[in-house]
Amino acid sequence: MKKISIFLAWFFCSALSVALMGCSHEVNREFGGLENDELPPAEGELSSLSQIIRPVTGTKRMLVTVTHWQGERVLDRDQVELHTLSTDPNSLRSYILAASGGKLKLEGRVVEATSGPKPEGCSMSTSIAEGRKTAEKNGLNPDDFDYEINIVNCGGGALAFTPGRHVGVFGKAGSPHVYKHELGHNLGFRHGGSLIGCPRNGASVSAPVDCTYVEYGDTGDSVSGGGTLYPAVSRRYVGWLDDGQATTITRTGLYSLKVLGREGPQLYLIKIPETHSPGGAYYPLLSLEYRKPTVFDNFPENDNRVNGVWMRYAREQGVQNVQIDATPETPRTNDPTLLAGQTFEDSSGKVKVLVCSAGPDEAIVAVALDGAGFPYCTTTVPAPVIAVPLEGASTGKQPVFAGTAWPGARIEIVNASKPEEVVGTAIADGNGNWSVYSLSVHDVGSYSYTARQTFGGRTSVLSGNRSFKVAELSVPAAIIETPAQNVEVGRLPQVSGTGVPGATVVLLKSNDPYNPLATTRVDGYGRWSVRIERPLPISPPAFTMTGYQTLDGKRSGWLANRTLKVVDVPDPAIIQTPAQSVRTGRRPFVTGTGVAGATVVLMQSYKPENILATTTVDGYGRWATQVDNPLPISPPAFTMTGYQSIEGKRSGWLANRTIQVVDAPDLAIIETPAQGVKTGRRPVVSGSGIAGATVVLLKSGDPYNALATTTVDGYGRWSVQVDQPLPVTNSFVMTGYQQLDGKIARWLANRTFQVVQVPDAPVIETPAENQTVGRQPLVKGTGVVGAVVELNQENRPGIPLGYAVVDGFGQWSVQIERPLPVGSNFKMSGYQLLDQVRSGWIPRRTINVVDSKKIK
Repeated sequence: MKKISIFLAWFFCSALSVALMGCSHEVNREFGGLENDELPPAEGELSSLSQIIRPVTGTKRMLVTVTHWQGERVLDRDQVELHTLSTDPNSLRSYILAASGGKLKLEGRVVEATSGPKPEGCSMSTSIAEGRKTAEKNGLNPDDFDYEINIVNCGGGALAFTPGRHVGVFGKAGSPHVYKHELGHNLGFRHGGSLIGCPRNGASVSAPVDCTYVEYGDTGDSVSGGGTLYPAVSRRYVGWLDDGQATTITRTGLYSLKVLGREGPQLYLIKIPETHSPGGAYYPLLSLEYRKPTVFDNFPENDNRVNGVWMRYAREQGVQNVQIDATPETPRTNDPTLLAGQTFEDSSGKVKVLVCSAGPDEAIVAVALDGAGFPYCTTTVPAPVIAVPLEGASTGKQPVFAGTAWPGARIEIVNASKPEEVVGTAIADGNGNWSVYSLSVHDVGSYSYTARQTFGGRTSVLSGNRSFKVAELSVPAAIIETPAQNVEVGRLPQVSGTGVPGATVVLLKSNDPYNPLATTRVDGYGRWSVRIERPLPISPPAFTMTGYQTLDGKRSGWLANRTLKVVDVPDPAIIQTPAQSVRTGRRPFVTGTGVAGATVVLMQSYKPENILATTTVDGYGRWATQVDNPLPISPPAFTMTGYQSIEGKRSGWLANRTIQVVDAPDLAIIETPAQGVKTGRRPVVSGSGIAGATVVLLKSGDPYNALATTTVDGYGRWSVQVDQPLPVTNSFVMTGYQQLDGKIARWLANRTFQVVQVPDAPVIETPAENQTVGRQPLVKGTGVVGAVVELNQENRPGIPLGYAVVDGFGQWSVQIERPLPVGSNFKMSGYQLLDQVRSGWIPRRTINVVDSKKIK
């Protein structure tokens, strides 16, 4: 579909033509749409902005400027404020509050001023410059705001950096839609498309093969042709859905998909094979979401879009979606969802989805992966599992229950002797985990509870009784696990650790017991996690944290101090692997270090719009992520860079890392054991290969029984111990291959070595017989690969002089650990130990020991 370059639709939307939304669910196409309004982020956008820093939560300041040209008054400041930062139910502010579930709040100013004569044409730079002048006339600095919307009357249309912080609007909008659309671009949401005309076979639809890709047409995505709230994938991207609400499905089963915006799992993602390219780009995920009418998603009750499961192929980096039209028999894309009783099959044959039912609160979906059949929609719902408290355990007076169930099920904890007496409820998250804190205070004594789950309107039988004792527990100090000691953190770090289940953990600055930094509850597994509520002071000096936990009115002692280095603007993150210039596959794993809790964004060097991957630094200052989309094959070499951000502050660019990207791997190399050496029956084999490839070792002539399998690390190195004992022989021949992204290399060069059961005595090569040495000489020799050599003074085997491991080339060396007595005729011996089998004694080696300063 050819893109249209004029964006006038929203100028002509009015309250007369539609009800609340102003522009209905489909963007009016009669006068064009907002097709070409995405701008790649400018350098200035990327170097100073919080908008591309995820999660986008909390309170963000927005500046809206209305600039009139000299001699005209086309724009209406009051209407702009109504559309943007007012409390009107349809304003941008209200829209973002609803889409984020209250996690993002916009506040700010709407100001106006008059500029000079109207120019002949306008660009994004025009709107930014005029907006700055208007702000300054009102005593404001635009740099003090997180987002800017700059409005001038100049030919119509709108532009937005994607991602970024600037929106330019070039005329008078008839509704708030343009602001919702363009702010979506600032948040990183890109225009998507739809797959239409997909193959249908009875009640089954497949995609993407033999479908037609068209741009836009997604009435459930405000940046892709709709006027509704942003899709679930977009919300997850900016941190509005957590891991329990947005889950990746990894196994065949039944799943409860809750209504988007309500409690419980609201988004399921399924990984898709890399062979897919709807619209010419790789989309690694299939997303599932379920909607019901809201003030923004104001579809009729009988509309397809609120009665079935919405499916999209998705990319999370610079979010972009491709809607799958599950009703290819109609010419429209406003009836896209998969209804109850219908199935979808990805063209790979590895992913299938069946909608079992769609009700007022949830849709039940059956998912089949890797060629498996669908589970029966009416499968008997089993009882949930109560994991804690453990049977017979002692708990506090407000016990915590936790366990597993079917994803999205409603859990009820009930009195075992009175099942109608419910003491707590929860909804299992997308991974099937649930937790219930007892609200009632229990007296000391014995108790027995059970649980049931309700899934798709069907309730399970009760679980087995869980009996435990409520007791007067001692309350030891809680433990902080992360951030680790002395790591770098932001000013509002996430802190986690262990404690007594049900206890309340209070964190404090050391020596300041009156101002809590954060408070949280310990879960049923004895784990807790909380974000610091007030910004910590920037180091130096280092910040020291302590705290305590309370349970049933008792307080623990102080927890061990945890010292942190608090940063404001982080230094660049560091890529550790892949190492510089190593060979990798097209989707390599990248690892490194950074500020605990920071978001690391990787991108192609000199192409900041090409985001490769995003991840979070763990509490130990480490991060790891796989590149999302296949990299181009070398040559030329591929160069990546990126940055880390924390709490709205972004680092500079991290040092470029250049790699060689290969498609089909060449053969791996065995480096050790060396050719012809002696080894034990389970030798450690090492070598080099393509970072991320899988190396499989085999006996030559026997390709069906793998000896060992391992993965090449980010430095292009691999090492693995043979799984099963090799036969004792003077000539064992090993071969193998490496596999990368489903492609297998040629056989690696044969490696021949001797396999022994009982090792010969190792050989001392230096010092030579009767050589004069210092009191702690370096001793070298040969032995069986992998054996441990122990050196002793002759006739005194109980006092070892030193240990060494024989390397892959059959060599060993060891520095004598304790000074030898000065004198002639010191007699040294020893042995080697291999697979718990010991050799005979090394032939006596006599040396002359002198003070080191006497050796010439």
